[in-house]
Amino acid sequence: MKFRTDTLCGYFHERAREMGEEQPFLMGRFDENGDPAANFRTLTWKDARRQCLELASGLLALGVKRGEKIAIFSESRPRWVIADQAVQVVGGVGVPLYPTLSQDELSYMIGHSEARVAFCSTMDKAGMALASKEGTGLEIVITMESWKGERREGVYHFNEVMEMGRKAFDPDVLEKSIGQAGPEDVVSIIYTSGTTGRPKGAMLTHANFMAAMEQFTDPTLIRRQAEDRDLHLLFLVHLPICHVYGRTCDYHVGGLKQGGILAFEPDFSRIPETLLELRPNVIISIPRFFEKVYDQITFIISRQPRPVQKMFAWAMRQGEKFTDAMARGERLGMLDLFLFSQANVLVFNRLRKEAGMDRLVMAGSGGGKLGKDVCTFIRSLGIQLTEGYGLTETAAVLNFNAPEFRGIDRENLTWFQKKMIDWTHDCMVRGQAQGKSPHSNPLRALKLSVAYNTLAYRLQIKPGTVGKPVLRTQEKIAEDGEILAKGPQIFKGYWKMPQETRDTFTHDGWYLTGDIGRFDRDGFLEITDRKKELFVTSGGKNVAPHPIELLLTGRPYIDQACLTGDGEKYLTCLIVPDFQELNRYAKKMGIPSEDPSALVSRGEIRALIQEQVNEVNSQLARYEQIKYFTILPKPFSVEGGELTPTLKLKRRVIKERYREEIRGMYTAQGPGPNRSERTGS
Repeated sequence: MKFRTDTLCGYFHERAREMGEEQPFLMGRFDENGDPAANFRTLTWKDARRQCLELASGLLALGVKRGEKIAIFSESRPRWVIADQAVQVVGGVGVPLYPTLSQDELSYMIGHSEARVAFCSTMDKAGMALASKEGTGLEIVITMESWKGERREGVYHFNEVMEMGRKAFDPDVLEKSIGQAGPEDVVSIIYTSGTTGRPKGAMLTHANFMAAMEQFTDPTLIRRQAEDRDLHLLFLVHLPICHVYGRTCDYHVGGLKQGGILAFEPDFSRIPETLLELRPNVIISIPRFFEKVYDQITFIISRQPRPVQKMFAWAMRQGEKFTDAMARGERLGMLDLFLFSQANVLVFNRLRKEAGMDRLVMAGSGGGKLGKDVCTFIRSLGIQLTEGYGLTETAAVLNFNAPEFRGIDRENLTWFQKKMIDWTHDCMVRGQAQGKSPHSNPLRALKLSVAYNTLAYRLQIKPGTVGKPVLRTQEKIAEDGEILAKGPQIFKGYWKMPQETRDTFTHDGWYLTGDIGRFDRDGFLEITDRKKELFVTSGGKNVAPHPIELLLTGRPYIDQACLTGDGEKYLTCLIVPDFQELNRYAKKMGIPSEDPSALVSRGEIRALIQEQVNEVNSQLARYEQIKYFTILPKPFSVEGGELTPTLKLKRRVIKERYREEIRGMYTAQGPGPNRSERTGS
């Protein structure tokens, strides 16, 4: 039986047949029982499909029916993909849940979604799910790791369900069930991050995800991979695939469409060692990841002897010339290209290798605004960094600053132009995946230069923007600056929220993104802020907090910042210092640094942060300047509920949690012990 390829489940099973029996698909640090292990274990496409069908058969044996909601409460791991595909086989609707949810949040989403079954990664999460049973429709809990201790009624182990499936296995029933799925069927209810209010369940169809998959994928790269069967790109998956961004970019595009190998590393602290161990070809991440790379490299260089610093500065100038030329769509002169190749040989290649990024073909950034300086820096290292823009409601994609080799209509090109594209791929993809930098020697650089110069007018990429609208997508800017969109990837509506669904669309069908932005003269979109996050001061001034927060977090000793001031006379800010840098400063100045609370309350530290704030204030209009700030002794975190999984601020949570600190900056009592004196600006 040939499966239809206009649904996610049909596409997966047809793709598994095409990839062959031995091609790796999923990697994770787990043993054969699904329990944590030190080393990576690999599943082939054949193994993944077999486990998916056995698990689906087990779900049917447990009485799961088509259309029922099935939650997946887990970190990103191979069994997440297996569970999701099994849910699709039985015709269920997947409800991915963030592994960092609190008990109240979990109970709300399980109850609101009407989930009857929940997959849980650990015993602790299974316990949380069981605690949500009362008042909800939850009946069955399936643990991905071994259950220890007394088993409760309705709890099953992942392997146990697969064993039930093997005993009741009927391939005809399973294939028929896969074929019953249609493009317009809802395949997933994904809850929004809830940055400004209660999370809403966005209903996404097979057609939404299939459209996003096509819009994000480079057809030329697919063709080259098909021609070179050894080229299977390894994706380092560290974003939560319960979030639409990681799901679409890593799981759907990287795994299903491009046939890449998905290596899961959900522990952010282990990323440096995993990079060195696996040396991945693709990393899809968030701005904070690339900002950390930028901070780490610049810090290391700042501690090197002066000749090394000068060499690095020279190399960066060559990189910036290259990046700026590409951003303008201009040809790079032969001398400049030669110098850039030498910068790679002498500096950049070594840096990439030491960071485990020497085989990196492409890196993608989304989920927030990436600073232009960071973007230029990463691309100057010779790393293909792309930016995109989308939301949960758009299956993660609206705009894409595509890589240089994407978006070219091959059918209408001359033989010479086609050859240039192939050269580009050989240098930028195939060679890079083998650890050969495109600019490792003058000959390769010359080859790539000819390709670039031939196709220069098509290759414009603008750091600091999120690119142009993807295929079959229309966008326009409303009078108030809000971005409006139409396209096949836009969701069906919010689950059990008809009024909110109606409020999200205009009368003529345009989706209201809630983001503020502008197009430049070349049609590239720049996101400026979130509409619901805009402040209006008591003086009637509109303030966009995010650009100001970016300026603050770009300072050496500031890690996080949350601006406040809606309806107030002036702006204030909650500041989380970069404790790593702060401790280095304290050690240098002989200041005790063991206790973070004591450290941030010291006058020397307040003065240091005050200098940083003053520098930012000097770049702002008077009504945008920060008058008071409070230094917090601990960072905002996903686990603490102050950040979304893509590290966006949950302003409602932060304002509630720190209401006393905020109130203190607006009362007559003035700043407290860890608050600033008035800036005087």
